[in-house]
Amino acid sequence: MGGPEKSFKVAVIGCGGIANEHLPFLASSSRVHLVGVCDTAKATARFAQARFGAEGCYFDANEMLQSARPDVVHVLTPPQSHGALVSMCLKAGTHVICEKPMSATGSETAELLALAESCGKWLVESRNLLFNDNVRQIDSLLQAGTLGAVREIDLLLSLDLNAGPFGDLNLEGPGVQLPGGAVHDFLPHLAYMFLHYAGEQTSGGTVSGTLDNLSGNSRVGFDHLDALVAYGTCRGRLRIASDLKPDMFRLIVRGTKAIVESDFYNPYLRLQRASDSGKWAPFEQVRSGYRLAKSGMANLRDKVLQHGTYHGMPRMLDAIYAALANDEKPPISSSDIAATARLVDQLVALGTAQ
Repeated sequence: MGGPEKSFKVAVIGCGGIANEHLPFLASSSRVHLVGVCDTAKATARFAQARFGAEGCYFDANEMLQSARPDVVHVLTPPQSHGALVSMCLKAGTHVICEKPMSATGSETAELLALAESCGKWLVESRNLLFNDNVRQIDSLLQAGTLGAVREIDLLLSLDLNAGPFGDLNLEGPGVQLPGGAVHDFLPHLAYMFLHYAGEQTSGGTVSGTLDNLSGNSRVGFDHLDALVAYGTCRGRLRIASDLKPDMFRLIVRGTKAIVESDFYNPYLRLQRASDSGKWAPFEQVRSGYRLAKSGMANLRDKVLQHGTYHGMPRMLDAIYAALANDEKPPISSSDIAATARLVDQLVALGTAQ
């Protein structure tokens, strides 16, 4: 029999929407002792404390760090505040898990990673989609050699960014503060997903295309991206569109042996091998139809069970805490975080170059 499981004192800064994806795990994990939640909105902080059983409730991050002395802090505030809070936490001697985007620029991300290294602490940016069911299935196909060598990765996010907090002109507050506008909040998802299948490229790659404001909405900033990316032997097309329906987050991975397609909002998996053509095409279509029907039933089940787009979050957090407890390497590396930030910089530059 082994010894008792190692646990960590954990605190959360920012108790808004995304915190509701982190806190259920933190409240239930045997590796976590939730010592504090913090938000400048007192009612929000108190509600999070009561709902998730946090030991303390704070309205000032520095006070929480000094009083609760957590081992790990989750920074879940709006992106423009991440840099200062991450720095404060690292200097206070805590590991940090930060929501994406961790910073506004690749250079700021590099500085934060360097600070974490000098402090001897982990700094991990969220990659929850990598832990979703459909990505794990595609990864299994890739590892089994079914896809061959990856050559193309296409990602399309179709979402109305002109509605809600990004583009609603009736809302108060500073609006979108990142260089890429509303689009910037989603760019890390596209960047890390592309690099996941293309492989990390330390020398970077080439990016061309457009980053526009097609709606004319002054609050939303940029609301349309269409970029062609070439990294090493892989190429891809990364798109964000606010004027398409239905909402989707489509992923297509094309290899030398097969193509696989999926969607994060309404998951399914369509695999088409090189042999599924010519006289065999009708059989492949029948198989695909059967798989889509099964996916439809699975999606209905998932809706009932609330197995939504963020279902990979607890897996990601569990992997991070397991690695931390076992003195292993973090499942999301600093080099991956830096490479993602550099690719995001290249995408944002498409808007400033016009």
